Amino acid sequence: MKMFHRYITSACMMSTFILMSSRLHAQTLNNGISWNFDEAGGPLIHDSRGSMDDRMEGYWDRVPGVEGTALQFDGYTTQIVRAAKNVPDLGNSFTVSAWVAIDDYPWNWVPIADQELDKQVGFFFGIDAFGHVGFDLDVNGVWQRVTSGMRLPLKKWSRVTATFDGNSGLTIYINGMLAGTLKAKGTFFPAENASLIVGHVREPTLPFPSWLIHPHEPVNYSFDGFLDELEILPHARSAQDERIAFESANVSDRDVIPFAVLPSGPAGVGSFGAFYATLKFKKTWDRINRFGAESDVVVRFDESPIRLVFWRGTNYMPAWVTGNGKWYNDQSVETWDPPGCTGGEDCEPMSDKQSRYSRVSILESSPARAVVHWRYALAETRNYAGSVPDPNTGWFDWVDEYWTVYPDGVAVRKQILRGTDLEHTPYEWQESIVINGPGQRPEDDIQPDALTLENMRGETHTYNWGVKTDQSFDYPKGPHSLDLPNNANIQIVNLKSEQKPFEIVPPRGVHFRSYSSERSYSMFEWWNHWPVAQIPSSGRPAVAADRTSHSSLSDISWEDYEKTKYTETKLLMTGLTSLQPQQLLPLAKSWLSPPTIKASGTGVVNANYDSSQRAFVIHLPAGAKPSPFLLTIEASPDQPLVDPAFLIENWSGSMNVYLNGHLQKQSASLRIGESQSINREDAVLWLKLNTTQRTQIRIQPIPH
Repeated sequence: MKMFHRYITSACMMSTFILMSSRLHAQTLNNGISWNFDEAGGPLIHDSRGSMDDRMEGYWDRVPGVEGTALQFDGYTTQIVRAAKNVPDLGNSFTVSAWVAIDDYPWNWVPIADQELDKQVGFFFGIDAFGHVGFDLDVNGVWQRVTSGMRLPLKKWSRVTATFDGNSGLTIYINGMLAGTLKAKGTFFPAENASLIVGHVREPTLPFPSWLIHPHEPVNYSFDGFLDELEILPHARSAQDERIAFESANVSDRDVIPFAVLPSGPAGVGSFGAFYATLKFKKTWDRINRFGAESDVVVRFDESPIRLVFWRGTNYMPAWVTGNGKWYNDQSVETWDPPGCTGGEDCEPMSDKQSRYSRVSILESSPARAVVHWRYALAETRNYAGSVPDPNTGWFDWVDEYWTVYPDGVAVRKQILRGTDLEHTPYEWQESIVINGPGQRPEDDIQPDALTLENMRGETHTYNWGVKTDQSFDYPKGPHSLDLPNNANIQIVNLKSEQKPFEIVPPRGVHFRSYSSERSYSMFEWWNHWPVAQIPSSGRPAVAADRTSHSSLSDISWEDYEKTKYTETKLLMTGLTSLQPQQLLPLAKSWLSPPTIKASGTGVVNANYDSSQRAFVIHLPAGAKPSPFLLTIEASPDQPLVDPAFLIENWSGSMNVYLNGHLQKQSASLRIGESQSINREDAVLWLKLNTTQRTQIRIQPIPH
């Protein structure tokens, strides 16, 4: 009996303890939630009102806050989730408040705090794609919403607060000032079975504007920026309370998050050549990308601060970078819609968000030239499928591009498409794209007179995109056609920089097409689904100058260089220039109509011009001892010699170079390099020379 009595007494005491703990827990929860994020480190954050710890999920960092420390959310993975049973009862009057600093506006609505189900019951407090603040909740069984008229700024601290009072309705305050109100008297219906989510969408959501997004693919994302002093209180704060709370914080108006800068390597000039590099963008983006060191390639120049950059942030699509940091890209081979893109939408390396198929390697780098190989598949945004898969092998369209780059900032791009049905599949081979860095609108990078076209007679025409006086979502006022001058085959893109991108194509079967047919918040077409963005989209109009974005101006179609049943090859000359359009003509002629060359000397087999390398090729027999030889080049005004390169096959060892009888020293005007393969060693010469006169070059081996 004593033992049984002792057991009953113990059980009663335990039941009393559990009941008291439960009541104490409920009472503590009903105090609300208060996270100040001032912990020294680690994933746990303490709720001082609820006397409990919560855990950060995804990638996050602790950063300086309004007071103490704050949390940085990365825009993709970061969130706080509290189970429904631990969410306080807010009654019929409550407040949600926080300090936020936005790095990038969200793709669509993102919660600061969200405890709702199906937008029917509970509450949602968050920020939309433009930076408006919204407060939604169920009142008397009706879903109500109030949205602020003003937008939160990027990069700066803002205090945002939402209150509900059953006797009055919904109110939003921004920085202590009334920013929105909605009369909605009644009873708040909480989502009792819903978890509380901070800083991350509850379920994948279509980016805004969803009616223009393609493919129609919902995406997961989180708040992108700093969050501090988040409170959920079981009473409605007054306007005076909010004003005092904002003013007492004494927060400066300065940016607390810097705009990221597109990476192109060390600033200024440097040794000419192609270099592997690790190009870092910003921590929140670099961290989610699973690339090792030295995964990027930069071609640098020693007489100009320009760059040619193959960066994983552009899926390795090569981009010319001007001296003042403007980025330009000639895109890639692309196809679209069935039957080309079997799953619909666009098949291109832009859609290869993780660069699973896109890679870059350096084949050659010497003082005379650099050769970079870029290989990619025409991929879809979904399922990592690709265009026109072969029914027998499963291989879809792949492209090898060889970029042969010289010290004058000029490259020849050789594109080789390997496909299954080249006769019936439409392809685009080039697209003139300006990449806008974070914080930049297209207007910051592109002149209104955006394009100049030129033909081989030197006739030009410049095309204007009309300036938009507001930021309405409307069609650009660009040209409907690009048909002047007649037979144009040269394009100059008029960036706001000293150096301008240019393209030269063979003047047969050339057609230029303008990009002005999609609505935009800019005077140019403007998207931010690429570069950098990880969302599975091939078309998302930019709504603000927050993220890295791009603008397309034109595309060029032209005649093939070579074509077989399963391969198609095109050549394009591209680069950056400070020359006026007419001054580009000698360069174009030297590539499209090179002067004849004659080689004489012991053992010389042949000499010819290879436009895919922009080089004269001198064929020497394998295994022969290098001997002197003479090159005679019949340059003329119609067939000029402009910064010529010479590839001397099967040559090893040093040499002397004589130009018109005069010995040349290796310098910025004469560069000698080598090109090695598994079975051959060649020499490469590059001369800084512009002439329309008959020219002789003598090559003399130097004995060991």
